[in-house]
Amino acid sequence: MRWSFSGTSIATSTPAALPSLREFRGRGFPARVARDSRLNRPRAPASPTTIQRTNRRRAAWKPADRRPDGSIEMQRMLARAVVMLMLVAASQACECGSDGLARRLAELSVSPDPVDFGQVPSGVERRTQVTITATGTAAVFIQGLEVTENPEEFGIELPPSVVFPYQLTPGAKLVFEVTYLPRNWPEDDRGTVQIHSTDSQAEYYDLECTGKAVQPVLQVEPVPVEFPPTRVADTSPATLSVTNTGSSGKPVKISTITLSDDGGGDFSIQQAPSLPVQVPIGESVRVNLAYTPGEIDDADRGTLLLESDAENQQHLEISLLGSSFAPSIEVSPTSLDFGTVQLGQHPSLDFTIGNRGNSDLNILEMSLSQTGSLQYSLDPASIAEPIPPLESRTVTVTYHADHMGTDDGTIIVRHDDPLSPTVFVQLHGRTPSPDIDLQPDNLTIRLAHQSHVQSAEIRIYNVGDAPLNVTGMDFENPDGTFSVTAEPAWPVQVAPGTIPDGPYEAVEVTFEIYQQTAGDTCRLTFHSDDPDEPLVTATVIGTYTP
Repeated sequence: MRWSFSGTSIATSTPAALPSLREFRGRGFPARVARDSRLNRPRAPASPTTIQRTNRRRAAWKPADRRPDGSIEMQRMLARAVVMLMLVAASQACECGSDGLARRLAELSVSPDPVDFGQVPSGVERRTQVTITATGTAAVFIQGLEVTENPEEFGIELPPSVVFPYQLTPGAKLVFEVTYLPRNWPEDDRGTVQIHSTDSQAEYYDLECTGKAVQPVLQVEPVPVEFPPTRVADTSPATLSVTNTGSSGKPVKISTITLSDDGGGDFSIQQAPSLPVQVPIGESVRVNLAYTPGEIDDADRGTLLLESDAENQQHLEISLLGSSFAPSIEVSPTSLDFGTVQLGQHPSLDFTIGNRGNSDLNILEMSLSQTGSLQYSLDPASIAEPIPPLESRTVTVTYHADHMGTDDGTIIVRHDDPLSPTVFVQLHGRTPSPDIDLQPDNLTIRLAHQSHVQSAEIRIYNVGDAPLNVTGMDFENPDGTFSVTAEPAWPVQVAPGTIPDGPYEAVEVTFEIYQQTAGDTCRLTFHSDDPDEPLVTATVIGTYTP
């Protein structure tokens, strides 16, 4: 593993000691090791960095070359030892694992290193971006970042998307900010940001931070501006004071007071002096600020920009910090379907009211809408106690299927979540019931020339799932040209069926006319126990053309 900082490469691995004979045996090498006759120690391995090949041919071995002192055997032993030492050195140089495969190198670089803020007026916050780059060939996990020295004056700010452990693939970067807010002057300040990563040889690295606190011309208080915890949609005020300390010996002109970052509309300037404004020595101006959070946020941020001609303070950025709280209602499910229920049964279904916010949720009212079915009941009928954050309450809804027909209702849930309107839970249930259908329900009979009489049939179907009882029929024909020529004996019962197969009951209507030109209309109204349409009407029109 190698760390590279600001262009400087620092190797952390060092050559390991040569292995002993016992270690050679453990690795599967022979116990005999050639030794240099001059130094009586193992030969140093060749450099593992580069191995060059030559085109020279190896001379063939001849028996005549054997020497009586056994030097050939010694050369073979020396050759084997050199090979073993080279293998060991190569294994250490490539960081091979126990399986003999080279590990992928994981390297990081940090820039800038060190982080030097230079001269900063006391009470003024400065920021510097720091970049960690994965420069190796393997992924690295950043386990954490922490200010381990002087956290009172140095700080870290991470992008919202960064969650540790944070993976850096080769070539990827992690950019964060280091802040410096000197408290006292004159003073040379030092701090340390510790980088914790998965580098096995450099698990922790200390990034040095320095800054020199100097006397400010403009004393800004407080820095940062911290608003108290504020309920969502409520407003908390704060006042910023800007004082000319007199260190420059002349008035200071402030030309800009504005919000360069309003935190998504959460921060605002309520009152500020007319600009540009001259601030004499020893005098102050005040800026009235407000924090009105639009959503739950435990780390809300904004920035106030102040520009002036003060030395070293021409461009000041003052951090605005806030946190908000509120309940957040979550109702699940928002509809309950009981389906088809037999008459007289009382099934139940549940829904839950949860609080995903960070303060108590109050349920102000639970009730059934008066415009829908009232065949439902709630248990509990109300929730008197607040629902704490991340908790929920269960409400049981019972459907009282005590009459035929469809029951559609609505539960109204009123609460104190400032970001959510009233919640509605839709209810649906039905019992088996008849459903009357007239075929046709609108008919025209046309007569011409020698045709003076014609009849038509109106059929009564039941497309429901329970027997239909038709108790009677009203016939209306003011001009008397229509007549009912066939009808069942009332009351009649029609079993469930389909159109046109039936079953059905029929009524025959006859149109009879002898005048030159005439027209007439009749209406037949049927009475039944259809819960949705107890009265249905069929209209018949008759015309005659000579």
